[in-house]
Amino acid sequence: MRLESCDDVPVLNDPVAVRLWHAAIAVVLAGALIVQVLLTVDRGYSVVNLFSYFTIQSNILVMISAALVAVDPLRDGAVFQAVRMGGLVGITVTGVVYQVLLVGDIHVDGIDLVLDNVFHRFIPIAAVLGYLLLRPRSPLGPKSWWFLAWSFGWLAYTLIRAEVFDPTFKVTDTDTAPVPYGFLDVETEGVAMVIVTSAAITAVAVMLAVFYRWVASRPRRSAMTSNT
Repeated sequence: MRLESCDDVPVLNDPVAVRLWHAAIAVVLAGALIVQVLLTVDRGYSVVNLFSYFTIQSNILVMISAALVAVDPLRDGAVFQAVRMGGLVGITVTGVVYQVLLVGDIHVDGIDLVLDNVFHRFIPIAAVLGYLLLRPRSPLGPKSWWFLAWSFGWLAYTLIRAEVFDPTFKVTDTDTAPVPYGFLDVETEGVAMVIVTSAAITAVAVMLAVFYRWVASRPRRSAMTSNT
């Protein structure tokens, strides 16, 4: 196990640590998603709606990429890079948007509170720290930009489904909307505001992708600070 320093940020270069960290993420997420699906079915809610949340899809991408990294920390490939980037960017956006725009909109307790914290707090922190502080890191080359196909696809699916099928999502304790998040509700927010909000979140996603690609490009080895 080797502790290194890269740009004054300590980095643990240990494939075993990478495997264990990402395995833990994958296991926790698999369990949380299974429980969430069972609760959704038991309560008679829409499973399609559940998997329509950006939060859930981001967590699924993190779970898949974490499981693959746990099996092979040096895994590469165009599809993997897109999934890896989608997970990292999506889960970061999930954490930030939740804290800035959504926290407190719906009050939960018990198992719902636990799941809420897993999806919106624990996993975003664990996924980001795991990528920043553990090596070897997954490569994120130009093909990782294909993650944008998922993010734009999700936005188009969400807005079109709202217009065509008029699903019902709970967006606050007292309000519902045909979209998973109130800031995308054209009826209440207006087309212009939905476009502005979507553009702003997309810009943040692009900046995050640029940042993660920069992190991925850092030298694999740097000056050693200590050995254990």
